[in-house]
Amino acid sequence: MRGSVSDIDIRLLRVFMTVVRCGGFAASQSALNVSQANISMQMKQLEERLGVTLCHRGRSGFWLTSEGKDVFEACQTLFRSIDEFRSSVAASSGRLSGRLHVSVVDGSVFSENLRLHEAIRDFKEQGNNSEVVLYVVATNEVEQMVLDGACDMGIGFFPARRQGLEYQPLFTSGMNLYCGRQHPLFERAPDNIDLEEVFTEEHAARGYVSTTQLPSFERKFLVGASASTVEGLVTLILSGKYTAYLPYHYARHWVETDEIRPILPEKIGYNCLYEFTTKTANKRSQLLNLFIEKLVSVHPQVAGDKFQIGTDI
Repeated sequence: MRGSVSDIDIRLLRVFMTVVRCGGFAASQSALNVSQANISMQMKQLEERLGVTLCHRGRSGFWLTSEGKDVFEACQTLFRSIDEFRSSVAASSGRLSGRLHVSVVDGSVFSENLRLHEAIRDFKEQGNNSEVVLYVVATNEVEQMVLDGACDMGIGFFPARRQGLEYQPLFTSGMNLYCGRQHPLFERAPDNIDLEEVFTEEHAARGYVSTTQLPSFERKFLVGASASTVEGLVTLILSGKYTAYLPYHYARHWVETDEIRPILPEKIGYNCLYEFTTKTANKRSQLLNLFIEKLVSVHPQVAGDKFQIGTDI
């Protein structure tokens, strides 16, 4: 790419962004609605125009080169600026326009307490000419996408606070410890189990929560596996080899089919707080402020200081 950035460059850079966010050429086919061969051709064209190698792919997977990481970060800045420009121009004529990017933690759609769909409906009925882009990602990715500028808002369960972000409570969800049908504790679950027995069984840790953020009793677990997504934790529980914590709303399906059971829910179950996070208020667009207004209006007020991760035994 020499000199000015053309429409072709913008189009190819959008393809590159999609490939990175999907995690590879094959995974991005449905998002781009083109074949893997076509994506490969476009990526090669972009690399030739930029004069750098952006990524490698093969049997070991897909990964970015150092130049690719730099270009990806620059793309985030570029497309965020384009969206802000569109929003500013539209606002000057009394209209709201642009793209609103929202990241949501995986599994949260199963919660009846999350009324994101209502907020989107009310937001669109306001008459704005905007596009909502929704990402469903792992917990540790939600905040990072907001920090990186890839998303305007993130919704999830945030055990820690990240500098540069603001948080506001949305709803609470029950968390229980579960085991699968083949697990030694299954037949005696939920309540005919001694807590000390739980500590002797292998546990699947939540990869997005550090040890210091856990309640004291949970630090006693014998960790034998971990997963950064709720789907991963369910898989480990269903293996019958591990216990793990799951949000009640996500576990409900497997509980109803008696594939998993809660362990001592009255003793070591707890509520966790789901929040939304954004950059600081002075960096919010009019479009984002409108969406926040609609999101808050469809969720009953929750006092965030009343909830914590777990309870001490």
